[in-house]
Amino acid sequence: MGIGGPAGAAQVSTLGEALVRLSPAPGERLRDSGQFRVHVGGAEANVAVALASVGVPTRWTSALPQTVLGRRVADSLSSAGVALDTVRWTAGERLGLYFAEIGSPPRPTSVVYDRAGTAFASLSVDDLDWAAVCDARIVHLTGITAAVAPRSGALVLRAAREGRERGALVVYDVNYRAALSSPEAAASFTAELAAHVDLLICRAEDARDLFGLAGDAPSLASDLAKTLSIGRVVVTSGADGAVAWWDGESVAAPALPTAGVDRIGAGDAFAAGVLWGVLDGSPEEALRRGTAMASLAMTVHGDQCRFSAEEVLDVARGAGREVRR
Repeated sequence: MGIGGPAGAAQVSTLGEALVRLSPAPGERLRDSGQFRVHVGGAEANVAVALASVGVPTRWTSALPQTVLGRRVADSLSSAGVALDTVRWTAGERLGLYFAEIGSPPRPTSVVYDRAGTAFASLSVDDLDWAAVCDARIVHLTGITAAVAPRSGALVLRAAREGRERGALVVYDVNYRAALSSPEAAASFTAELAAHVDLLICRAEDARDLFGLAGDAPSLASDLAKTLSIGRVVVTSGADGAVAWWDGESVAAPALPTAGVDRIGAGDAFAAGVLWGVLDGSPEEALRRGTAMASLAMTVHGDQCRFSAEEVLDVARGAGREVRR
């Protein structure tokens, strides 16, 4: 499907919940630390910031409480250039938190969520101006939002339907979280949404755990496309890179050597790079930009990937210098 949308619209519109992340210093544990670093996170917010940082006009839709933490989220996104005109501000509700302990092998990174009763959890399909939300060339959605609250699945379904009706290309990142739903529920929702999805992004382990597929990444991508009747599927495999099944052809890109300090948000940075490449009409460039942005995201602390287009393209094309003078 081609990418439509009226002139002057945002290039990408995304919908989801933002949270404040609290992390101990590297090498410290949550149970022992007396100080925490504060970052703004949330999958769709991360995608929006990464895209705006490379110059792609991007809108983020959500609900935020009228508190200092809600304003901190808004300030973080608007400072990157993200449009917040469709954000709904609420009173008497809270912003979600999460605590992240960044591990080093063999200790994994661990996350503890505190996101009950948030402003976003109270959001219903009737609270949003869908014509404004979907006024974009691409509408980006994730499985995290679909599972985070009892009514949020309906938000994702409505956004996908409204986006498709308005000529947008609808992108869905499965982004499965075991803390939010069962594999069966996530697979069922994805299958229901698939009729409205033009491009699916999925981790290899999610393709196996949710849909019972087996094989290498190229096989997983083509099998997912057939299983869900979606013409374009991207499968990520961590250090093995990414593969796309794109209108009947397979495209691949290797992961880049990375000395990572923080893996949280790397998948969102990858998704942003893919969307950026899709806007330029190239699946090869989409994967290259995705792997470059994911690698860059892992080199900084926090969830957000705030690198310029020049910095990303230098890495994507192997033109970066070890020291810039």
